[in-house]
Amino acid sequence: MTGVVTIILAVTAGVVTLRETFGETTAYTVLELSAAGWVPRRLNNLGDVAGRAGDSLSGKTRVTIWNHSSLEPMNLGNLAGGEYSSASGINDAGEVAGAANTAKSIVPFVWTPTGGLRQVPLLPGDNCGQASGINKYGHVAGYSSGPNGKKAFLWTQSAGVHNLGVLPGGNYSSACDINEWDEVAGTSASAVGDRAVLWTKNGDVRDLGTLPGDTSSEASAINNNGDVVGYSKGPRGMRAFLWNQATGMQDLGVLPGGNSSRALGINDKGAVVGSSTSSSGDRAFIWTKQAGMRDLKSAASVTLGVVFVEAHAINNMGQILVMGSASHHSHGSGEAAPQCAPAPPSSFLLTPATK
Repeated sequence: MTGVVTIILAVTAGVVTLRETFGETTAYTVLELSAAGWVPRRLNNLGDVAGRAGDSLSGKTRVTIWNHSSLEPMNLGNLAGGEYSSASGINDAGEVAGAANTAKSIVPFVWTPTGGLRQVPLLPGDNCGQASGINKYGHVAGYSSGPNGKKAFLWTQSAGVHNLGVLPGGNYSSACDINEWDEVAGTSASAVGDRAVLWTKNGDVRDLGTLPGDTSSEASAINNNGDVVGYSKGPRGMRAFLWNQATGMQDLGVLPGGNSSRALGINDKGAVVGSSTSSSGDRAFIWTKQAGMRDLKSAASVTLGVVFVEAHAINNMGQILVMGSASHHSHGSGEAAPQCAPAPPSSFLLTPATK
């Protein structure tokens, strides 16, 4: 029955299963990923996660992959002369894109199992940048920056680096994600403010506009159908949006009691995840066309003392990468035990269980 929520809770070796019924049954296995200081960022369709991890011995921060089969993080290293690297994208081949420093600046990189970690070329005259997404062909999108400002780029092994350009009247742009058709989502300045944009495979830049009454917008992610998510900003604050070719920009709303939301990830089935304010504070959400926006927090997570505040990636299997906080000690009432200081944020992987 729609609207009825049934919770089944099981805890085994630190893995928690939450079962909720919203017209249909969805069960998630919740695995904490960052207990040892690892910071996950992106998720591919196999369940591999990419991010960064600190090395207490060397003091360096290195790009890291958490493999879905081994359940162990793998350190991918740093560029020559650098002590920092972090992933912003991972494809299904396990290839990773992100940012790393050298002795002189922060630059975009790509890592492949055969080629290792190497710098992605910058646009002519630029001296720094970052890669933000990588598709199944190893094509990378991001931004390159220098004396002439920040510009979105697309890089391929065969054609090199290409300036994606800006909207009319704008002087900067940045790419946030790329799909398998080389469509790139991002944000560009324009004559009327920042706009979420779509760079098409033909090289055109499309202004996705804003929600009614708003003054600016930013894109966060794109799926293989060309659907773009992000947030629109104006006098009422921020609102999560979903844009597609057929209907344009749609307001995804906010959680009950909230006044602000941001969409941060979308899969090929059209499920959107992000963060929204609510009557209980910031909460991670999932939005679907059938059920609308739902809080990923459940009675089970409250019992465990886990609060999910942001969901920033979802893959085609329905796995969700969320950020939150956890307390392993609780009162009988389910309230978290008093602590001297708040626990640092942690990351969790929610995996749909077999029905």
